[in-house]
Amino acid sequence: MGNLTKTFAFLILILPVVTSCDDLGRTFMKTFSRRYEATGKVLESKPNFIGLDSKREQVVVSLQEVTSVKEPTDIQFPPNDSPFLFALEKSGNLILFDRGTKEKRTLHSWEVLTDSEEGLLGLCFHPNFPKEPKAYVNYIKEIGKKDNTIVSEIIIENPTDYKTMKITRERVLLQIEQPYPNHNAGQVAFGADKYLYIGLGDGGWRADPKNNGQNPNTLLGSILRINPNEDPNTKLPYQIPSDNPFVGKSGFKPEIYAYGIRNPWRFSFAPDGRLVVADVGQDKYEELDIILPGKNYGWNQTEGFHCFLEGCDLSKYEPPFYEYGRDDGQSVTGGYVYLGSSFPSLKGKYIFGDFIQGKIWAIELPKKGTMERPSSIASLGKWNLLISTFGRDMEGELFLADYQSGKIFKLVKP
Repeated sequence: MGNLTKTFAFLILILPVVTSCDDLGRTFMKTFSRRYEATGKVLESKPNFIGLDSKREQVVVSLQEVTSVKEPTDIQFPPNDSPFLFALEKSGNLILFDRGTKEKRTLHSWEVLTDSEEGLLGLCFHPNFPKEPKAYVNYIKEIGKKDNTIVSEIIIENPTDYKTMKITRERVLLQIEQPYPNHNAGQVAFGADKYLYIGLGDGGWRADPKNNGQNPNTLLGSILRINPNEDPNTKLPYQIPSDNPFVGKSGFKPEIYAYGIRNPWRFSFAPDGRLVVADVGQDKYEELDIILPGKNYGWNQTEGFHCFLEGCDLSKYEPPFYEYGRDDGQSVTGGYVYLGSSFPSLKGKYIFGDFIQGKIWAIELPKKGTMERPSSIASLGKWNLLISTFGRDMEGELFLADYQSGKIFKLVKP
């Protein structure tokens, strides 16, 4: 029978065992998750400059394969002079790769859910690593038959020795129920203030049916900011910074730094301390935001610079500084400001890409204190890749991962 007939037959079969529309939607998404595939073989040819990119400034780069894993979701480097690259696999594996010896091994594995956009999603290191041998992870786990985001602190024993390094202890900081298996986001990163920032999507499905993006009484649809040290007064596993924008405000979770976010798939801090978030759109627009404390970024009222719901008041919401439409791509992947020396023309520019189209771009961030839109954007070409994440080493050079092949590349001169 055809796919549509199979779908309805499945729905009829499961209707007696689901208890609500939420359960039905969740089951449907877990069963019929979309699989993405790039067209053509990886690096079968030079990158293309097509469509709008054909009229933009073009920067020619090459991609040098560094290593490969399976379905990579994050690339991270310790904040010190280290030869190690750490990669996350969607299935729950933390991979340790020695860039000098080219050795690779699984450092640790978590039992995670992998339906739709779930999995092991984010990693970052303590700012004083390896002196303080701590790292932080974000993953999706089933607890009580519900999907939950887990944000944990892990202790890494022997953090500078490839052969004896291991995870010895995990301490859960946050456990957040997820209504659907998509829009999990998953980024964790430390700011210059040494607080931990956490990205959470709206909880999933289409158009944010639970209105989580516009509900500051939930942690979903927000960027959170916490001190990961235990609170000695409340015995909470973390502390809430006293200067968080909603501390003491009725109807607002005090962990929230900013809200109105749909699915922040990768964020990073610019050298001047600003937080740059790539927020995946729904129907028409992908956007880049500079996150300011206490601001509402509009979802599900807005998408990019436009109303998502008819008749919204755009003046109530903080706009992005850049958007692109479906003529350019379909799912933005956030990156980093380039700080390396290999490409002088890119220095100080924010590099990001599109997961579906395999395109890479470079853009000037607005001057600090302004939200001016960039006057131009440069193209680094369209590649036969599903760009799931970027990474930046301590020399400021950039890396990216292809979700389909699992290959991790470094951007190098041709």
